Order: sequence, then C-alpha cells, then structure tokens
Amino acid sequence: MIRRQSGPASYVLAVALLGAVPACANVHRARFAQDPASAVPGERTPTAAELGLPTSGRVALDLLVKTALSVHPTVVGARRAAEAAHARIRAAEGATRPKATVQTSASYRDQSANATGSEEHRFESYGFDVSWLLFDFGGRSALVCQAAQQWIAAQLDARTTEVDAAFAVRLGYFELEKDIELLATAHETVAQFESHLAQVTEFERVGSRIPYDVTKAKVDLGNAKLAEVEARDAILTAEATLANAVGIAETVDWQPDPSDGARVEAFAPKDFDAAWAVTLPSRPSLAAAAARERAASALIDARVAALYPSLSLGAGFSRTGPNPPMPWTFNLGPSVQWTPFDGFQNLASIDESVATLSSTRAARAKEEQRAFLDVRTAWIAIEDAKRRLELSDLLVKSAEENLALAQGRFAAGLGTSVDLSDARQALVSARTGRIEARADRAIASARFAQAVGLVAPHP
Repeated sequence: MIRRQSGPASYVLAVALLGAVPACANVHRARFAQDPASAVPGERTPTAAELGLPTSGRVALDLLVKTALSVHPTVVGARRAAEAAHARIRAAEGATRPKATVQTSASYRDQSANATGSEEHRFESYGFDVSWLLFDFGGRSALVCQAAQQWIAAQLDARTTEVDAAFAVRLGYFELEKDIELLATAHETVAQFESHLAQVTEFERVGSRIPYDVTKAKVDLGNAKLAEVEARDAILTAEATLANAVGIAETVDWQPDPSDGARVEAFAPKDFDAAWAVTLPSRPSLAAAAARERAASALIDARVAALYPSLSLGAGFSRTGPNPPMPWTFNLGPSVQWTPFDGFQNLASIDESVATLSSTRAARAKEEQRAFLDVRTAWIAIEDAKRRLELSDLLVKSAEENLALAQGRFAAGLGTSVDLSDARQALVSARTGRIEARADRAIASARFAQAVGLVAPHP
C-alpha cells in the first residue's frame, strides 16, 4: 500500500523539481544583480585609470569614442532596455507552452463528537495539473510577434544611442581642439600688445607720441588678457564636457590630435540626394519606428483573437483523503473557453490598439521628416563651413598685410594708435574665424554621420 502511494507522489515531486531547477539559476542571477558591487562601468561612474585612459596629454579620438560606446550610461542603459525587451519575448512565448501546477496540503482537525469524547481527523491531498493552449485564433502568436518587434525597436534604439554618444564625443573633441587653438591665438595677441605697449611707451618718452597712445595701448593689452582668460576658461569647460561625453567624472587635461579632424572631414557627400539615399537604410531611428508600427499591428491581431474561443488540452492527477489508501482522481481532455460578453472590454481594447497603430504611423512620418531635416541641415552646414574656410584664408592674409601697413604708418608717425589697434583686432578676428570655420567643418561632418545614423563617420 505504501509503495502504491509513493509512485504518484514521486511524479508530483519530479514535476516540482522540473520547474525549480532553472528557477534557481535565474534567482541566483537576480540576487547577484541586486548586489551594488556587481555594477559594471556605465551602471556606475568609472575612473579614467580603470578604463585605461590618460588624464593628460595627447589622446586619440577613436579611443574616446570606443570607450564611450562601452561605458557611457545612456549606451549601457539602452542595451539593458534591449535585454529586457528580449526577456519579454521569452515571457510571451511561455504562454504558448504547456504549464504545470503542483499542489499539496495537510490538515489536522479535532472536534467534539459527544459528551464523552472527541474525534480526530487527518486530511491530506496532493496532485498536479498540466494545461496546454492548443488554438486561440493566433492571439498568443500575435503577442509573441509584438514582443519580437518591440525587441527589434529596442535594439535599434540602442544603436541610435550609440550614434548619439559617438557624436557627443566628436563634438566635445573638436570643440576642445578649437578652444586650444583660440587660446594660442589669444597668447599671441597678448604678446603683440605687450610689445606694442613697450614701443609706444618709448615713443611717448622721447616725445614722438602723446600719452593717449600709451593709455590706448594699455587698454588694448587689458582686453587681450581678458580674452586670454576667457579662452583658458573655455578650455576647462570643454575638457569637462568631453569627459562627460566619454562617461567619466574627473578633471582631465587632454590634447586632441589634429589629424583626427581631417579623417572625419573626409566623409563628405557629393550632393544632397546622395546624402539622403545613404540615410534611408542606415538611420536606426527610422527602422525602429517601422518596427513599432509592426508591433502595433500585431497587437490588433491579438485583441481581435481575444473575441473568439480558445481550445486547451489539460491533464491532472490528485489524491485526497483522511486515511490511506486515499482515493485518487485523474482527468485528461480538451476544454473550450469563450467569453461572449465582457462588458465591451475587448471591443474597447481593439479601438485602443487601432489608435495606437495610427499613432505609431504618425511617429514614423515624424521621424522621416526629422531625418530629412537633420541630413539637410548637416549637409548645408558642411558646404557652408567649406566656403567660410576658403574665404577665411583670404581674410587672414589680407588682415596680416593690413596690419603690416598700419604698423609701418604708425612707426612713421602717419597712423594713429586707433588705426593700429583696429588692424590688430581685424587680424585676431580673421584668425578666430578661420579656426572656427575649420572646427565647424569637422563638427558638421560628424553631425552628418549622426544624421545618417553611422557610429563611424565613413561609408
């Protein structure tokens, strides 16, 4: 008798262990993730030394971009979101597989039977149930399809985040390079005004110049020193911005490599039509919008399928009774479930799904228009920077010649200090414009790569 009862009980235990073994691994991973010490760079702020980055000196653009793509919080967060979307696919697929439920219970009851005594009862039960959804007019498969499309969209969102992170690093890199060049120009300007002040002071001492010229030279020197301080502060800000774009939070003293800008500038479209043709297949946000539209369409299929009956196959075994041998029950067979009226909840959910589909189509159209605007703007910015750079070379040459003439006239007593100061300021402005045009061309090329949807600015 005992052996006859232990057989079904062992089956119940086997069913329970079948589900418990994989759950242990998942629970172990979940508990490990809860430990703050398990956080990787990106889930926490790493140091430059931990990432193998120098805190000063020359640093390559490719190294910074590669580091940002590995540890920047926005990139890491987007990848984790894609992993969560993939897990939702497995959850949706689980609804199409058989399910097993194990139950067991034991109770003890003591009650008064008559005036002289009481009765004791021991009640036990155990068993399991297995069910499997066989057919539901495609409702479950539609939900799996929806989850799959959402996963595709999440992966494309992660790709968009990588593109944006790479552009942020390039933008900070070129801004820092520009500010360093502007500081060098400010240094040179201060040195020139110091030399001019010494010259004017000597002229005033021998009586060939009036005191106003000395005062004007001092004012010009003061303004040049103020511009130098502002340029130095701009470098500090640019360094902090670049460090933030990489994904660290500490003071750095990086020196960009000028050749990196030239490599980025090499990726320039021949015309706008070619630029737009490159965008359509490569911009991940466009593909993500299309995936969300397909997901919304699949949700409509699932909501419509919920209006119809579903067919399941079930099996179960149980033993229940106060004393052995306990009676047992076994059942096996199909079952049909249908809710013909639920207060119009399903109909409302269909209307909601239709509205969601229309919303995703509008979002896709909006993304297409934004992509066109981004590519168009970046392409125009590249052309504008090219023309400004060509013109800036002429302006610098003209300003240098004009300054030489002004210095000669001033030394000969034919020009005023105002004329000389204006000539110097014109040269500073021309050199600044050339530096900014060169930086704008590199930034515009990097922005074009972002608009097209490329992490690396080359086809």
